[in-house]
Amino acid sequence: MRYYDITNSAIVSERQILKANPNTSFPLPLTDAALAGLNMVVLQEDTRPSYDADTQTVIDGAIEEREGSYFQTYSVIDRSAEAIANDLANKKANVRAQRNQKLSESDWAILPDSPLADADKTIYENYRTALRDAPSQDGFPDNALPESPAESPYDSWTYNSTSFVWNAPLPKPEGEAYWDEEAYQEDNTTGWISVG
Repeated sequence: MRYYDITNSAIVSERQILKANPNTSFPLPLTDAALAGLNMVVLQEDTRPSYDADTQTVIDGAIEEREGSYFQTYSVIDRSAEAIANDLANKKANVRAQRNQKLSESDWAILPDSPLADADKTIYENYRTALRDAPSQDGFPDNALPESPAESPYDSWTYNSTSFVWNAPLPKPEGEAYWDEEAYQEDNTTGWISVG
């Protein structure tokens, strides 16, 4: 909680008030009566405005008095082009580092002595190609990186080598449900267990 010093228009914390008055005993939390003796009030906060975090930021605005209460207002300002460019460069570098880690983790799959069958090697080759192509795709760096073939959640799920995601063998039903591998049977719709 923050407090407003009406005398000098300063915004202070409870700790600053206690430190500035070492020989005074205050009830905690600070009461309105104790604050009034110091010519201070609790600083109320306006609702923060909505904004686009990529291009804007919210800053503290003026303190406004309304019917005896003091409110911290907020303003939205545009971020500098340099700050936006730096954030984007950092985000791209982070995603590239994640991509490089995924490539490194899948190196074993394409080595000549890999234990994978040719069809599985092809899946890994396609996966690695998708990883390498990720920075040139529209929407980079906001797109999710492709899922690894090693990330199969269950034995019966299939890997879609076009969109590089895992698909359950049966569509998920409406509502909340979880997959139970033991309940899955190819000849009917069991496998998804509805919750509730």
